[in-house]
Amino acid sequence: MAVRIANQVFKQMAVLWFLWCLQAHRHQAASFSLRPALIQNSKSSPLLAALINVDETEARSCFGTKEYWDDVYMGRGDFPSDCYTWYYGWEVLGRVVERHVTNKASRMLIPGIGNDDILLDLYKAGFNNLIGQDYSEHAVDRQYDLLSYEGIPMATEDEENSAESPVRVLQGDVTNLPDSWTGSFDVILEKGLLDAVYLSGEGNMEAAIQNFYRVLRPGGLLISVSGVVPHDFRNSLLAEEEWVWLEDGSNDLKAGCFVLQKRNEK
Repeated sequence: MAVRIANQVFKQMAVLWFLWCLQAHRHQAASFSLRPALIQNSKSSPLLAALINVDETEARSCFGTKEYWDDVYMGRGDFPSDCYTWYYGWEVLGRVVERHVTNKASRMLIPGIGNDDILLDLYKAGFNNLIGQDYSEHAVDRQYDLLSYEGIPMATEDEENSAESPVRVLQGDVTNLPDSWTGSFDVILEKGLLDAVYLSGEGNMEAAIQNFYRVLRPGGLLISVSGVVPHDFRNSLLAEEEWVWLEDGSNDLKAGCFVLQKRNEK
């Protein structure tokens, strides 16, 4: 029991630390005085070094690089490799999903799935047309471990009749989703993916939002849990000309939960 409580406390502290550092990153354009101190301290803190773009590469932070997340899913990172729930668990997010998605057969894309157990939660809640995606092959491996342990039928893109499986997990790039997916999804559910994409460098979040818009059918939903993307930047990419804002999580305390609907195309 003591070990379980300690693990829970560690996870909560890690998320709070992650959010604090990234909130500092969000405001660095207005307050560059934070950056020298953060870089200096990063020399003695591996986790802080991962958060700060010390090398001045294209990515704003190591949280925006594939190498960082590959290391996490292979057990060499700062977070548990087997399973880690970002921001909200199903006890919170499930109420949002079931409030807006009433058809359990809705075709749902969960990009940036990582080692989150949201696919398992969705399946247990009765959703049966799920596609998880991540650009890390090691994240796909972790999902296979999670789902197979629970006896959940799952397929990868290489398996025969994979399209008939209620749960599929594929490797792919959210900034370049397949052309065959255009207009085919009822729901996109992401937790922290857009945060990582935003941190990966200029132009990537714009490409991801454009791909989301393309693969959603008219009237389809985007459910986004985000704690990093600047408010004005998000609003500029999810403009009211193309999206109906159903829920605005800008004032949520832990991370914002945003629900948007793609407008019917004219």
